[in-house]
Order: sequence, then structure tokens, then C-alpha cells
Amino acid sequence: MAERYSLRVIWDDLALPDLACSFKLAIGPNKMLLAFCGVLAICTLGYLMDRCTNSVVAVSQNQTLSSTALQTELDIYIDRDSKDVNAFIKGNKARSNTENQGVFSTLWVFASGRFHNAATQLLDLSKANFYANVKNALDNVWLCVRAVGWAFRFHPIYSAIYFSISFLIFVFIGGAISRCAALEFAKSERPGLFEAAGYATQNYRSFLTAPLLPLGLVGVFAFVVILLGMVAAIPYAGELLMVLLFGFVLFFGFLVTLMVLGTVSGGLLLFPSIAYEKTTGPDSIGRAFNYVLHCPTWMFYYVLTSGILGTFFYLVLRLLMFLAIRLTYSLLLAGMVIVKQSEKLERIWPEPKLLSFLTIPSASTGWSESIASGVIYLFMLGIVGILLSYIVSYFFSSATVIYALMRKKVDKIEAEQIFVHLERVAETN
Repeated sequence: MAERYSLRVIWDDLALPDLACSFKLAIGPNKMLLAFCGVLAICTLGYLMDRCTNSVVAVSQNQTLSSTALQTELDIYIDRDSKDVNAFIKGNKARSNTENQGVFSTLWVFASGRFHNAATQLLDLSKANFYANVKNALDNVWLCVRAVGWAFRFHPIYSAIYFSISFLIFVFIGGAISRCAALEFAKSERPGLFEAAGYATQNYRSFLTAPLLPLGLVGVFAFVVILLGMVAAIPYAGELLMVLLFGFVLFFGFLVTLMVLGTVSGGLLLFPSIAYEKTTGPDSIGRAFNYVLHCPTWMFYYVLTSGILGTFFYLVLRLLMFLAIRLTYSLLLAGMVIVKQSEKLERIWPEPKLLSFLTIPSASTGWSESIASGVIYLFMLGIVGILLSYIVSYFFSSATVIYALMRKKVDKIEAEQIFVHLERVAETN
């Protein structure tokens, strides 16, 4: 009994070294390259679609200042109501200071602003309050969810095409990264890029159906409740029918709640289950839900700890990149000051900040400066892409580690046990 509650056992249960290992897994070259390709593909898709259609109404707040931030219909939707959005669109379509922009660029600017807001409060040590920081982060996440809702409501065709293709890309990249992380965590092996991509391709159907099945069930149960609400709108008979079927409505509402909670909590384990076991989509759902239901406290602890560690490692990585960028900028500025041309650097490359690597340069004086500023901006975009790639890679890598820990908790299976193709076993022997 004493051994059961020894410090060694408690330390093993906390699994802090394993959870911290997620950072090492995430920054692996193959996983970062896969994540970067996914981010690049999704952003390129959004850019190309924006070039084809600029359907978002945006109004400059000051016609004399071209650099003034634009107010978009998304801002109206977030701050006011959907009815005000329709009025905003109708009232500003023909105005001289109205500019049209793409849905993707609008979402990008909004999401980056929400991220900047959350990161600024997180780094503000003068107002260190864990509860306030967490609440602020969740509020910003919810605003991003509402922004996606705006996109589907006011630009449904664009959103359906863009998010569908992005989801397909996300599934493939997530499956490949999860397989890489599983092999490295279980056997300290680093599979090749094509091997991981091949595994994701071979099991793509399982990776695709794993998240779609629970989402489909949520949609079916929700549709039943919505259908009953439509029936209730019938005069006289509708309200009577709703009262008679009210218990039935509550039951389906309860099922929707359970499915949403199960999808949110167990969805993190779906891809790692397929990466570890080579299971089918339904089997991965069963495993994920089973682990969460058996050990919800440990699941919450693992997710919370991984989130805190991931945020810390992200800030360290961003700080290192900023120091390198800032040192480069300072040395270039020193050279410009010596020849009394410091203004030229500001026109080409505005001073970088910790929370803002991407800054639009001021007006260039010639074509050469325009080319130079454009190339530097592309480099800064690449650095931002690397940071986004880390977030994607860390998400799937930490999910894989959590799956291995939850499997050990519930099924008593060690992390080293993983599905390996017979060809690979023969090669190793």
C-alpha cells in the first residue's frame, strides 16, 4: 500500500517529462515541414479565393488617411447584431470610402488581432491573474468561433468551399504528424517524410471518418430538435404538439449535449488512436470516448498541463525568433545610421515588435525599395508561418502523448506498443 502512494509512483502519474516531450516531438524537422506545408496550402487557398472574390464590405474610418484601420461587416457582427450587418452592407456598398476585401483576409486580420489581445494580457506581468488570463483567452477563442459563424452566415458558398478543402488538408497533415509523433514517442524512431505521408494516405479514410461521424451524429440530433421547433411554429396545433413531445425534445437536447461534450473532450484522441493502432474511424471514436469516460480527471489534467507547457514553449520560441530578428534589424540600422540613411530602412523594413512581426512598410520612394520591402515582408510571412506550423505540430504531438498516457491508465498498455507494418519488422530483424 505504501508503494502505491510513493513519490515515485506519484511522479510517474504526473508524467511531466512525457508531457514536456511534446515540444521535442513538435519541433522535429519532418513534423514541422508537414505542418508548414499544411499552413501554406490553407493560406494559399484563402489567398487565391480572395483574389477571385472580394465580397466583404469594409469602410475606411477616415478618408484622408489611407492607413486607417478599416471597419468591416465582421466588426459590426461581433459588436452589434446580424440585423445591423445587413444595414451596414446596404448602406455602405455605394459609398466612396467603401473597400471590398476577401473573407479569408478578413478572418486572418480578426483572428490575429484576437491572438494579439490574448498574448498581450498574458505577458502583462503587472496584471498577473491566472483566472483573468484564462477567461480572456477563452473569450478571444469564442470571438474567433463567432467570426467563423459570421462567414458561414453571410458568405455561405465561399465558407463551404474554403473550410471543406481546409478540413481535408488538415486531416491529412494531422494524420501524418500523429504517426510521426507516435513512432518517435513509442520507439524513438523518426520515420521519413514519405513514410508518414504514405501512412496518412493509406489510412486517410479512417482519419477522415473519425471526426466526421460524431459531428454527423450531433448534426442529426440537432436537426431533430430544429425540426420540432419548426413544427411548433404551426398556429394552435404547433404549441400543443410541442408540449406533448417536450420530453422527447429534452431527450434529444440531452443527446446533443453529450455528443458535443464527448466530441470536444475525446476528439483530441481520435487521430493518435489511428496513428498508434491503425484502427478504423468508429473504433477510434470508441477508444477515445472510453478513455475520457474512465479517467476524465486525468484527461483534464493532461490537456491543461500540455496547454500550459505548449504556451510557454511557444512564447520562448517566439522570443528567440524576435531576438534574432531584432539583432539583425539593429545591425542593419547601425550601418544605415553611419551613412545617414536610417529613414531608408524604416521605409523598407519597419521596426519589428515582439507581438507583431508583420508590419506594412511606409511608402517607398522607388521601385527598388518596393521590391526590397516586398521580399522582406515575404520573409516575415515565412517566420509567422513557422510559428503557426509549431502550433499545428504541437497540437497533434501533444495529443499523441496524451493518448499514450490515457491508454496506459485505462488499458495498462505501455507507450512502446504500437502498430508497425510487417515489412518494417522484417527489415529491423
